[in-house]
Amino acid sequence: MPVEPIPCAQGGGGEPPGPSCCAPSIATAPLCLEDGTPVVLVLRSACACDGAAPAPPEVAGWLDPATGTLTEGPPPDGAGPCPGDACASVSLLRLCDQTPDGDCVPFLRHLVHDCDGQVTASADTALDGTTPYTPAGEIGDCDDCPCPPRTRVVPLCDYLGPGPQPAVPFLRHVVYDCDTGTVLEQTDTLTDGTTPYLPVGEVAECGACRPTPMCARLLGLSGPEVWEMPEGTESLAVTVACGPVTVTDCTGAATVINECGTSFSWAAPSGDCQPGRLCTPLTVTVPEGAAVYLNLLTPCDLGDVS
Repeated sequence: MPVEPIPCAQGGGGEPPGPSCCAPSIATAPLCLEDGTPVVLVLRSACACDGAAPAPPEVAGWLDPATGTLTEGPPPDGAGPCPGDACASVSLLRLCDQTPDGDCVPFLRHLVHDCDGQVTASADTALDGTTPYTPAGEIGDCDDCPCPPRTRVVPLCDYLGPGPQPAVPFLRHVVYDCDTGTVLEQTDTLTDGTTPYLPVGEVAECGACRPTPMCARLLGLSGPEVWEMPEGTESLAVTVACGPVTVTDCTGAATVINECGTSFSWAAPSGDCQPGRLCTPLTVTVPEGAAVYLNLLTPCDLGDVS
């Protein structure tokens, strides 16, 4: 009868292990000695992970139903199939030993049954089915074991400015109560996982949407003046106070505006959580006697745009 899969080795990252991927590890089969005394053969199969086929079961030991004594190795000489009226059997229970040290140790209890199904003897072993185990604390269902603290490692970034750069990637190690989710302890390290790190800016997910801060600027120009729009400008509005004024775009096309009070505006669409950028160079030529107002949106750290 299969009972308990042997867990495969847990991977890194500190996350709780997932369901076991192994074949059942323990099975029993009744045998009888030459004088008719029943014994129970204990079979064990190896762990089979990553979709591998389970290995054929091997003899781990044998159990004396009269005493519950478990003996490692092959059964006694002369043991063989029992006659039809032999009915001794063994059932297995997976239990947990809550030790005084606070550990919760899983083990197997082998229960020997007579022909009426009554338990006549028992033996405790480790999960391998053969190594003897002696409980040291309170025995109960493994679901009643206290949940130990667990650790999760979260990659984050320390944003040193208002925009997406500069940013320092680091790791946050969070120890939390697995029942309530309450954070018990938190430490930060560089990405090597050991060097301590102290964030100094805003902490958020790496690659978070953090557009470059933009500032509105208003300029008044009188001629003679040739003004060139700075790199990174998202939008520009030109209002002619007194013409003529010539606007030359990045393709080299020039437009002369003669009418006073005439306004034009351009705006670049944003993308990837970043502001748009108008094509440069774009110049506004203001001759002697002419005047123009410029309203533009540029990165706040751009400096003087006059």
